[in-house]
Amino acid sequence: MNDFDRILWSLMEEATAARAHFHTWWALRNLALPEYVETMNNHEYVDFFHVSNSGHYKLFFIALSKIYDRDSRTSGVSKLKDELEQAGRSVVADEVGCRLAAVEPLVRKVLGIRNKTIGHNETGIPRERAYKINAVTPDELRKVIDVTCATINYVAEEVGLSNRISGPGRYEKAVLNMLAVLERGRTKPGASPDR
Repeated sequence: MNDFDRILWSLMEEATAARAHFHTWWALRNLALPEYVETMNNHEYVDFFHVSNSGHYKLFFIALSKIYDRDSRTSGVSKLKDELEQAGRSVVADEVGCRLAAVEPLVRKVLGIRNKTIGHNETGIPRERAYKINAVTPDELRKVIDVTCATINYVAEEVGLSNRISGPGRYEKAVLNMLAVLERGRTKPGASPDR
């Protein structure tokens, strides 16, 4: 596998992770409420949901920050564009730049949150202030992820790779299906009273 292939596969992996973790977090923190709140608060596994919410939230920021890392030693979008240029695919590299320019201000906010509160705990800026400075909504986070995934899929198509980053619906559906199974077990006749 050459450098370009390694970079593209790495970006596909991180974009898939960003999408999966964001939509899992979104399903747990929004779509599952209020229907499954009692199920998620069951003392037998409430800790799992607490750690899952926090973990998925942090992981989509980390995955996005890896995609947008500008260090020339890393497999980020900047390196992908450089490799496309070197391979004589400047039209594709330019299109990547154009597509991602639409989310560049949001990416700066994502990186600001990651750098100040998730990847590091900066002592000079309280966490609340870092979030206020880099205010970004869930819809804006979703937009960054969607544009990023679509752009990486575009590159994959242009270079003849058949694999693609999957759409978001599958992760939310999986979370809600899991919660429905837990709910049925919690409420079925004969279940222990503390379930």
